[in-house]
Amino acid sequence: ILTYARLEQGGPVFALQEKSVSDIVRQVVSEQQMIRPDHTIEADIDDESERWSLSDVEPRYLHRAVQNLVGNAARYAAGRVKVHCQFDEDNCRIDVEDDGPGIPEEDWEKVFTAFARLDDSRTRTSGGYGLGLSIVRRILYWHGGQAFVSRSDELGGARFSLVWPRKKPVEHTL
Repeated sequence: ILTYARLEQGGPVFALQEKSVSDIVRQVVSEQQMIRPDHTIEADIDDESERWSLSDVEPRYLHRAVQNLVGNAARYAAGRVKVHCQFDEDNCRIDVEDDGPGIPEEDWEKVFTAFARLDDSRTRTSGGYGLGLSIVRRILYWHGGQAFVSRSDELGGARFSLVWPRKKPVEHTL
């Protein structure tokens, strides 16, 4: 709740640093694989993208955003989660896909609303306040990007996507 409040109240103290996004993703995947050894949680980062993985990010907050998505995906997956990274000169994109039941299209925006739970019966079993995805969206907002959800063509469940500019624009003074 405190993280959410910080992100909503004019933003956190963001110290952007040039960091490897693929290293952050691999760390989260490794952590989540240890938590859920019965699942297959994998990072998919091709060599072409790897060369562009340095990005201006706030590493702790980006780690939190990816961790929230991968943790959610693993919670609802039948057994498989895939984290695909695609970077180029201008943008970073992370897609977190699972083989779970997915999210109905009419709820795609609702899942990012603070305190929203799609199925109230899950609250007792899976815990949480319904803040994880709203935190993800705010973290991406502070990075100048977006978070959205769709259907995974490959695995059949949900696909959450994070997209943001790779480099902070250089301020020009005249």
